[in-house]
Amino acid sequence: MVEQPQTDIAAKKRGRPRLEPEPGPGISPALDAAEKRSRKNEQIERMIAEYRESGDLKTKEKILLANMPLISYISERLAVSLPHSVEIDDLKSLGILGLIDAIENYKPEKQVRFTSYAALRIKGSIIDGLRSLDWVPRSVRKKARNLEKMLHQLEGELGRPVTEKEMAARLGVELGEYQSMLEEVSPISFLSLNDTVYEDGDQAIRLGDVIEDADSFGPYSDLERKEVKQILVEGINALPEREKLVLALYYYEELTLKEIGEVMQISESRVCQIHTEAMLRLRGKLRHSL
Repeated sequence: MVEQPQTDIAAKKRGRPRLEPEPGPGISPALDAAEKRSRKNEQIERMIAEYRESGDLKTKEKILLANMPLISYISERLAVSLPHSVEIDDLKSLGILGLIDAIENYKPEKQVRFTSYAALRIKGSIIDGLRSLDWVPRSVRKKARNLEKMLHQLEGELGRPVTEKEMAARLGVELGEYQSMLEEVSPISFLSLNDTVYEDGDQAIRLGDVIEDADSFGPYSDLERKEVKQILVEGINALPEREKLVLALYYYEELTLKEIGEVMQISESRVCQIHTEAMLRLRGKLRHSL
């Protein structure tokens, strides 16, 4: 099991206190918001059931409209790590295709909420669309692979996670230049959670399956999934505490890079660098363990 750093401060930073009743009359805003989300999810589930039974296109349109905020949320989070040339409206358009796919392929017998399933489909559709555009220059991909390889080699030599200063020294550059390299390859690292990191025929697993603890609809066997997850869990638990905290805040607490910077009292670009280095460590461990 992945060890999560304490992140209550992050929830408070975003104005999301724990869902506990407040003394006195009435209920807390957080409880009220949670109740509204629950009612909305129930309404969507009813519409999905109705659409599966009737195939009514008007009901399908209602489902699409009800889930547009989810598409906007996912698109905006992904856009943070993308070049400015990528328009957020294009991401939303790709997300809509994923939502339509989710509506048509959702299986309630899996006992997973539709919104959870739809979120995976929306993300996948956006990532697939970005891949087809090949928006990351080949030189950046090569640099990311080289950094990943060198990190893994140096950590193998030292038997522990290396520091940024040690990596800079191995590369023969100043610390600031190494941190600039991390920023340059950051788009690849952010999308890496949705990339296929293990594949065997028609069986595949995403790194995000472990980080997000998402419900899987893939065809791979439990044995293969457990093996890959175990490697990743070990890798995450071996990360420096600062990197584990950034992953927890970004993927569990769902904070933005700016909000994480406020919590950790560092700049947004510094958060980006820390996240990138954590992803390079994990990808290197996975590639060399399978």
